Amino acid sequence: MQNQMIPLTVANTLDQTQKQRVEVPQNATLKQAVQYMKLAPKGQFDIYDAMGSVISNNNAAAHRDSTIYVGVAKVAGGASGIPRERLAELKVEYPSLRPVRIHTNATHTSMISLQFPSKGKTSNGFWQIAIHCPNASSGLPHAYVLNHDQITRRPSVSIFNGNTPSVSYGVGSSNTLPGTNKPSHWICHGQILPHLNQIGNDPIRRIGAYINHIQNLLNA
Repeated sequence: MQNQMIPLTVANTLDQTQKQRVEVPQNATLKQAVQYMKLAPKGQFDIYDAMGSVISNNNAAAHRDSTIYVGVAKVAGGASGIPRERLAELKVEYPSLRPVRIHTNATHTSMISLQFPSKGKTSNGFWQIAIHCPNASSGLPHAYVLNHDQITRRPSVSIFNGNTPSVSYGVGSSNTLPGTNKPSHWICHGQILPHLNQIGNDPIRRIGAYINHIQNLLNA
């Protein structure tokens, strides 16, 4: 039987406004189809449906005319991010804060997004950032500017466009926005890890301090 082509819409998990309509072989798995179309991010990745379930190994034929989401691979367990039940503690100061769905399991999230005023340095009046924190209790988070194209006045802190530096405080940063093929805009946070370690291992206190540090760097 001829391997017919199946229409799909492919989106990335962090910026779901970026969608691409493609046709893929019906007998391919969704993961194979995304690789075939060269839409896969670097490194390990998974395919998700609109509810956040992993469907990487499903046949394309079962998802005709659907929108699928390409993102970072879901790690089993993943209990070292931010506890979801405690996100409300961070939202007190940052009401816009939310977990990035594809980096989130039933109990924890390893990536959050939020916005805060930019003091006129962006056209929309806000910095929109994502913070990747797969080890929120003891590791080094990394922050990325999501609305880099809206910057109207350069901040004093360095923002590396898809070329993170080889320095100790850059270890764990990504040249692409985690889970996507898009070049990252990594914020150079300096030697912040020793300060976070002085705070202790509470993930909310550590991430709260890190957000405050990033906000000060961007608005200085």
